[in-house]
Amino acid sequence: MDVEQLGVRLMRPMQAIPATFYSYFIVGGVATVVDIGGFMLLIAKFGVPWFWAAVASFLVSVVVNYVLSIRFVFESGVRFQRHHEAVLVLGVSAIGLLLNEAVLWVMIEMADVGKLPAKLFATAVVFLWNYGARQKFIFRAPR
Repeated sequence: MDVEQLGVRLMRPMQAIPATFYSYFIVGGVATVVDIGGFMLLIAKFGVPWFWAAVASFLVSVVVNYVLSIRFVFESGVRFQRHHEAVLVLGVSAIGLLLNEAVLWVMIEMADVGKLPAKLFATAVVFLWNYGARQKFIFRAPR
């Protein structure tokens, strides 16, 4: 197998991933910095308990994610009117918050994992949930 054939074989699985996933990955990265940075700041600097720090930082990151998503990733107002869309995003985000808190609780309280590694894992779980739910149920990818 030559280099060109190898390149084609390696690229084929990546072509199955929608282009919006890559854009959402970047947007999600920005929101993740806000979420994890806020989480750690609230815990370390202000002594906020991890549960409430996670709620606060998550909510701020949801706003950042929504604004950047409708600007750079998804076409807003296509499937639903904007106010319905916002309610749906709030619902998806509420489930994401529950997932976030559940993963953190299991990892921090049950498995005695450190707060930062737990938050990183919870963020990855919620990222996949958010992208899938928003892409499938709320937004349409730009044409």
